[in-house]
Amino acid sequence: MKLSNLILMMIAGMLFSAGVFAQDDFTVNMSTYTEFYNQKNYKDAYPTWKWCFDNCDDKVAEKTTKNVFIQGPTILENVIATREGEAREAAIDTLLMIYDKRIRLYGQEGTYLGSKAIMLNKYRPQNYVEVYDMLARTFEVAGNSTAYGVLKLYMVVALNRYNKEEISKEVMVNIYSAISDALAEQLEKETKEDKKAKIADAATAVEELFVTSSAADCKSIIDVFSPKFEADPTNVELAKKIVNLLRKGNSDECKLSDLYMRAAIVMYENEKSSAAAHAIGQAYFKRGESGKAEQYYNEAISLEEDGSKKADMYYELGLLYFTNMNNYAKARQAARNALSADPNCGKAYMLIGKVYAAGGKDCGESAFEKKCLYWLVVDQFQKAKNVDPSLASDANQLIARYSEHFPSEQDAFWVDMKAGQTVTIGCWINETTTARFIK
Repeated sequence: MKLSNLILMMIAGMLFSAGVFAQDDFTVNMSTYTEFYNQKNYKDAYPTWKWCFDNCDDKVAEKTTKNVFIQGPTILENVIATREGEAREAAIDTLLMIYDKRIRLYGQEGTYLGSKAIMLNKYRPQNYVEVYDMLARTFEVAGNSTAYGVLKLYMVVALNRYNKEEISKEVMVNIYSAISDALAEQLEKETKEDKKAKIADAATAVEELFVTSSAADCKSIIDVFSPKFEADPTNVELAKKIVNLLRKGNSDECKLSDLYMRAAIVMYENEKSSAAAHAIGQAYFKRGESGKAEQYYNEAISLEEDGSKKADMYYELGLLYFTNMNNYAKARQAARNALSADPNCGKAYMLIGKVYAAGGKDCGESAFEKKCLYWLVVDQFQKAKNVDPSLASDANQLIARYSEHFPSEQDAFWVDMKAGQTVTIGCWINETTTARFIK
């Protein structure tokens, strides 16, 4: 042992043996343990630190430093690591008492009760109900400024209680909602990049914990948030939260609900974007509300600048016209618009082929003329695989199917038509193709 350490311990021993302590005794003991603390000699720091801690009352606290409480947890955690059984439990008790006494002497319950909860969870995880109560109280006091680590633990412990059926699904959803709001606010306000990254990590962890839990089902989310939205239907932040929660559902039940639609529209009206309008259009498409779907698709298209994305939206609008509205002319025009936005949009050609096959059956007066339509149908599938080879398999199947409906050479003989001749398919289609026959 260093001579200076020995002298310090002798001084401390003399003070203890005297049995009477003055204000100066407190100063001497603080100096003694601080010297050991600075050397990271926590074992020898503990006795005089403990004396300071035990004798730190209101009067002393006014005149001395908070280091007894700041340095105490480091000393105690190192002591705990070297002890077993009752001695270890006694050290844990002292560690937890640090936070109680600090709150009593200096306040800041919203900070130090959360720290105590973290320590209690670390050393006595079986006391999770007590930890939960501490975390809930911390959040009640500190609100959205609650430390991100405390908020993350609150989510973990709350889910543990939910999984044990000790708190309801509604309570769990509300806890998640409040925690995610707090983290979102902290993330927005934080300017230091390193801390911002830690808050973002905590927010991601909380999100994953909730989304993968059984609490995150559509019914519970809708039951909890519908009354809130009814009471405040123009609250954009609330609308964003509802949309984000319901988008994480694995089925259309969430994203096609009335609550989702109303919240999504509030978001869109507040900050119009192509992506938001597109999502609403898709949802109305699936709900079978074609008029509203058409409206939002057109708005999404008008706001989109990326050619590939615009082509996708035109293609979906074409599908809407084709499958939900049986409007073949509009379906073809939407597909053509998709090709104008992106000439390599092979699925647009696929759609035109299907539209011609379904909507052109009455084009032509004779049986022969009606069969000529299929030349044009096959042309579209051929174009599709030419611009997008990934469609070749589907396109080839459709080419084989519709080629069987071509006129025969014998049919062509009676109308005096030759292979390779240019032919115009009339009625609403009004497009040219090349004659070809089956034997």
